[in-house]
Amino acid sequence: MILEQRVLSGDEHFEIDGMPQPVLVSDFWAWAMSRLLMDGPRGDLAEFIVRMALDENIEVPKCGWGECDIVCKNGFRIEVKCSSYLQEWERRSLSRPVFSVAKTVNCDIAEIDGEYRYVGRDGNPPIRRSDAYIFCLYAHIDRATSNPLMLEQWEFYVVSTKKIDEELGDRKTASVPTLEKIGAVKCNFYGLKRELESLMN
Repeated sequence: MILEQRVLSGDEHFEIDGMPQPVLVSDFWAWAMSRLLMDGPRGDLAEFIVRMALDENIEVPKCGWGECDIVCKNGFRIEVKCSSYLQEWERRSLSRPVFSVAKTVNCDIAEIDGEYRYVGRDGNPPIRRSDAYIFCLYAHIDRATSNPLMLEQWEFYVVSTKKIDEELGDRKTASVPTLEKIGAVKCNFYGLKRELESLMN
């Protein structure tokens, strides 16, 4: 059976025995996703922000698995990683942002003819499966004025996967100084598309 993949409007009701309940899916989203400094929601938000900046499709729901996070219209593959100085919980000092750059084995689920199917893993060694990485840093440090929906509070670092492979090898994490050392390009929201396009050419 082919699963329908569509973005919900938020106005859909929960139902029981065909009876709509007075609660909408948007109520669920607000309940589950409003704490945007938490690791899970912040990571999803970072990917959404990158899609916005690149004018990539947001008409199909986020896929929770896959070899990379975004496949552009031209087939260019992007891995999106996120970190922050601030955390949801109170800390005596700011966090030290660290991003995952770990190699991965191939996904054991694939979309084939509109269906999700278990395909197993091929046994090949882990690799990095994108053409580029975008590291999204929520850089705001004042908890009183923090708002991850304000795009000027974010910084982005763009680098080719080839450069990460050459410079970092089998390392699993990278800090901001490490990204700067290997030549990742720092930009704001407006510069994301330009910097990514420069990697594609």
